[in-house]
Amino acid sequence: MGIVIREAELPADRGILLDTLLRNRSQADNALRQARFEWSLAGNPYGKPRAWLAMDESSGKVIGSVSAFPRRVLINGKPALAWNGGDTSIDQQFRTLAPALKLRRAIKECVDRGEMRFLYSHPVDRMRAVLEKVGHIVIGKLARHGVILRFDRFAQNAVGGNFFATTLARAANPLLQAWSWRGNLAHRNGAAVRLQTENRFGDEYDALFEGAAKNHPVISERSAQFLAWRFSQNPLHRDWRIFRLEAENRLRGYAVVDFTGDGARILDFLVEDQAGDLGTLLIGVIRELRPKGICSVSVRANDHNPILSLLRSFGPTSLDTVNSGIAIHASADESDRIVLNDSNWFMTQADRDN
Repeated sequence: MGIVIREAELPADRGILLDTLLRNRSQADNALRQARFEWSLAGNPYGKPRAWLAMDESSGKVIGSVSAFPRRVLINGKPALAWNGGDTSIDQQFRTLAPALKLRRAIKECVDRGEMRFLYSHPVDRMRAVLEKVGHIVIGKLARHGVILRFDRFAQNAVGGNFFATTLARAANPLLQAWSWRGNLAHRNGAAVRLQTENRFGDEYDALFEGAAKNHPVISERSAQFLAWRFSQNPLHRDWRIFRLEAENRLRGYAVVDFTGDGARILDFLVEDQAGDLGTLLIGVIRELRPKGICSVSVRANDHNPILSLLRSFGPTSLDTVNSGIAIHASADESDRIVLNDSNWFMTQADRDN
């Protein structure tokens, strides 16, 4: 007797999938995880996910699961449907290599049979070896890159919340602004950044994506419908805002930013013109954040994303590569090999489902 895999029947197996996911995570966040599960299951604009269950033959019980969430991706401007693999969950006593391999192989074989164009995943570090064993290619990292905007928090952590920390921060903060002085002068193209009053995505976001997608050989769709689902309807994002880059009353770029305490994360961004607009957008966002007491801002981006070099012009940077791998499995068709090169991709936090 061993482990057998069967495809889940949705929505009939919804409860089994949810139970498998929750019992293998910290129970402290179960309510939020359940809300996120419902969001990923029901609202995806590209269709329902598929899922597979691992069963212990000796007991007949489900001991693990994995899911595949559909995404529309543009490859050289042509739309293709792909899967974003995730939610691998295996009961503690069965966490040997075999169940994980069998679950991930079930998704891969669907791609091999032509049921889906390709599959990409953002595995936690311990799953990278599993994906590589079943034939995925790890093409790079979607790491978190941070930049310090103010020293207030760091001074307090170093010497405590006292007069000396306040004095140190007041002396150091102008130096950080001076650090980015040359970068601020380098981008003047008649565009300006403003904070959008409502967290909604209108038709102008469709027009922006249509133009901006031409700059990237491989990019996941960022239509207004997708952005509304990914951010407005996502229970994981509670305190977030949209910054708009505009020129002559036309949207030329945006950044979706969320906040936790005195830190901010750029969850997604897109600009019409990489060379002229990206620097202006980043400058505008940072100019809005610094006076509000935001001490640091981070962004998840793939290794070749042009925002990374710009970040370094605003202050000391940090790098977090934990659970940041990008793993892809594509069909044998030569036209699909383009997705196996990280330099062809534009990826941000929006390309993950968490």
